[in-house]
Amino acid sequence: MGVSMENNETFVSVIGGADGPTSIFLAGKIGNGFMIGIIIFVMLVLLAAAMLIFWKPGVKTKYRFIRLSAGNLLIHLMDGLITFVNTPDLAKEGNPLVSRLGFGWGALFTANLIGFAVVVWMTWWFCRYEYVKIPSKSIFDYRMKLMYGENYRPVWVWYKFSKNYRAMLAWGSYGIYWGATAEAPVFVIGWILRMLHIRPAWWKDYWIAVILGIAACAWAMFRWMREGYRLSCKEYKAGDTYGKGDESKTENYLFDEDSSGKNG
Repeated sequence: MGVSMENNETFVSVIGGADGPTSIFLAGKIGNGFMIGIIIFVMLVLLAAAMLIFWKPGVKTKYRFIRLSAGNLLIHLMDGLITFVNTPDLAKEGNPLVSRLGFGWGALFTANLIGFAVVVWMTWWFCRYEYVKIPSKSIFDYRMKLMYGENYRPVWVWYKFSKNYRAMLAWGSYGIYWGATAEAPVFVIGWILRMLHIRPAWWKDYWIAVILGIAACAWAMFRWMREGYRLSCKEYKAGDTYGKGDESKTENYLFDEDSSGKNG
């Protein structure tokens, strides 16, 4: 007969038929081996996810959308697996849906499924976008011209919705994808630390995830604009187009319905 035991937050299994001391020995061996196996498996899958995500992430390679989505999916699956291994009854789960509202696995699964669907949608938006080449003096100048046209109001904050919504969605989606992808492994690592009986006082899953997610989102959005500016500089070299009175064509190109459907 199999018996489940919990000791220091570690679940082990004992195969019946042995005496007392032998049962304790088998419990330690089987339990430790199972947990170590789970940790190794999860780390290997996270490594595979990292390879899918970070292999030329900014280059429009073949199957880029599938790679980035699959990498994020693997992280979510490992989060669910390691949560189930550590707390099948969700007694130790910190998600507010469980800890505060009292919902179970159904609500947790649904919330994660919706979150992953949003990430996939975000990935689709920025993967299909093609940068518009705009003669610009700086990254800020490129961003404002892209979003608001040539005669933009020079302010640093977001003060109105952009008419070029395809570029706005691609830009925001790129930031959201990397923010969500950066914060997802934090909870998996948190469970692994618990399984290894390593729990630093400063380690707070949600605070670390939020800070890391916001930082990754901001940095990704900056890089997205920087790439557009870099491509523009490459095309509009000094003296080629910029400064020769052709800037008005940019505004017509960006916000013309026929052309915007193709490029942004």
